[in-house]
Amino acid sequence: MRTLFKILGGLVLLLVVTIIVAPMLIDPNDYREEIQAVVKDKTGRDLSINGDLNLSIFPWVGVGINEVSLSNATGFNAEYFAEIQEANVKVKLLPLLSKQVEVSTVVLKGMRLNLAKDKRGKTNWEDMIQSSAEGDKKPSDTNADQASGAALGAIAIGGVQIVDANISWDDASKGESYNLTDLGLSTDALSIGSPMGVELAFTVESSKPKATIRLKLDGDVVINEGLNEFDFQDLALAIDAAGEPVPNGAMKVDIATHLVADLAKSGSLTLDPMTIKFDDSTLSGKASVNNFDKPAVTFDLAVDTINIDRYLPKKATEGSQSSAGNSTSVPPPAAVALIPVQTVRDLNINGLFAVQSLIVNGLTAQEASVKVVAKNGVLNSQQSVKKFYNGSYEGKTTVDARQNTPRISVKEQVTGVDIEPLMVDLMGESKVSGVANIKAALTTRGNTVAAFKSALNGTAQFSFEDGTVKGIDVAALIKQGEAVLKGDVSALAAQGTGETAFANMSGTAQITNGLVNNQDLLMASPLINIKGAGTANLVSEVLDYRLTLQRTKALSEAEQADAEDLKNMLIPVNVSGTFAKPSIKVDTKAIVLETQKEKIEEKKTELKEKLDEKIGEKLKGPAGDLLKSLF
Repeated sequence: MRTLFKILGGLVLLLVVTIIVAPMLIDPNDYREEIQAVVKDKTGRDLSINGDLNLSIFPWVGVGINEVSLSNATGFNAEYFAEIQEANVKVKLLPLLSKQVEVSTVVLKGMRLNLAKDKRGKTNWEDMIQSSAEGDKKPSDTNADQASGAALGAIAIGGVQIVDANISWDDASKGESYNLTDLGLSTDALSIGSPMGVELAFTVESSKPKATIRLKLDGDVVINEGLNEFDFQDLALAIDAAGEPVPNGAMKVDIATHLVADLAKSGSLTLDPMTIKFDDSTLSGKASVNNFDKPAVTFDLAVDTINIDRYLPKKATEGSQSSAGNSTSVPPPAAVALIPVQTVRDLNINGLFAVQSLIVNGLTAQEASVKVVAKNGVLNSQQSVKKFYNGSYEGKTTVDARQNTPRISVKEQVTGVDIEPLMVDLMGESKVSGVANIKAALTTRGNTVAAFKSALNGTAQFSFEDGTVKGIDVAALIKQGEAVLKGDVSALAAQGTGETAFANMSGTAQITNGLVNNQDLLMASPLINIKGAGTANLVSEVLDYRLTLQRTKALSEAEQADAEDLKNMLIPVNVSGTFAKPSIKVDTKAIVLETQKEKIEEKKTELKEKLDEKIGEKLKGPAGDLLKSLF
């Protein structure tokens, strides 16, 4: 037994002496040329080691390198594929005896990595990829992967520290280049199942489009033993972006959330709670995505105030529109598919988005919300605006993409809305003013604007209170009609003020395959009553409408003598032409025929009597009777 102890003691002493003496006797720099030769043999690249190689054995087995570079592939501009100013990693010796791995902080400083693709599509790392005859993994590799989670559970890493790393990507085949600069990563000691502090920052610069994005992340992450679930607690992400694709040229975004990414099986991502601050807006709520292969998205989000127009593409100028019109590669807007059918079929969404104050397409709204449910090829949305130009709005839209030709149904109701400021904000002008109440139930099918118009069917009801109609001066039309009645045809050239005031206006419309049919337009005012009937073709944009005007009182004291006649007189007005160029004219022929009806009948009777007298004198018998019957 004593001999055994002596042997063991000698071995321990030998081991200690080796650990102490080996670093003194072994200089890794002596193997510099051999290391470079091996790299040259395996990769065909030149490895330059300009700094010292450091080796330690006890209590940490470690290696450190300084000023190392690897040459680039032939034909690429950058001199080096990669450069490292300093890197070192150490593993504690004694725990290895019990199959425990304790790694010190992994340090990487001053890395430069130049990735590139030439005009032919070849990358500058392809030559270093070793071909394998087997191609796929061996069965034993799969078993090793299954056991890797448990094996890594026995690894303790003191942390990761990456300082001043830069990665460039130059794609000559697309004329694009990106640079990731000032990359810094710092973590606490990695401990499976416990929070680990993480700080990450980097800048991305793009040449096409020209943009710069600075990102900074801070938070704690918990990683499970299977290394497939990452729980980011108290995650703070700051993004500072500037450049061509950024709305208004610059934008700052601050995100605070609790993010859980589960990469097991189909995968899921959850952000709950979540707060995003950008410009003057704050978005809060929660969102989740389940099954990355076929995403199921749920969300409940609210924003205090947002101007969506700020983030929409700027409207094209006249010059850009004309140049775009000369391009044969851009299809006309009417022929562009408006609904991505396959995308709608793949949607699985259930969410609510609420906005306290909203600006979109120039319109302003308060207390707005949208409820979206999409599944199995059917997209349903319910829209509501509680405060909308002194009124309210409710709507429901269904898009059915289960067939190749989408079907759309829309139900909307506008209550008590001041229509003039709404139309001015939306279109820049308004031809109607007043308080509007509108209800519509419409259906259509197709996937272009033209198809939507030609397949539009449904009903609509409308009423307006205390407003005006611009573009139709009923008072001027009545004066023209009265002047024509008195024989003054020159009055037809007179121009009015261009608008008509009314106390109320109402009507209904039946839409059939794009043809809007209205037969019950009523407009009343203290001065004039108007009835209207006709059609408007949404496909051809042709108008075929008739207004009947009736004065309710005389326009001036001078007209009191014939006020009663004027009050009862009906003046027809024809509305024709197109939506872009409507034509509004008094029907003078109808006025003459109607107002001179009695005189015409008298003339006809008088003429008939004279004719009878003439015929009677000249012809008698059957021939005369036959001739009389012809007249």
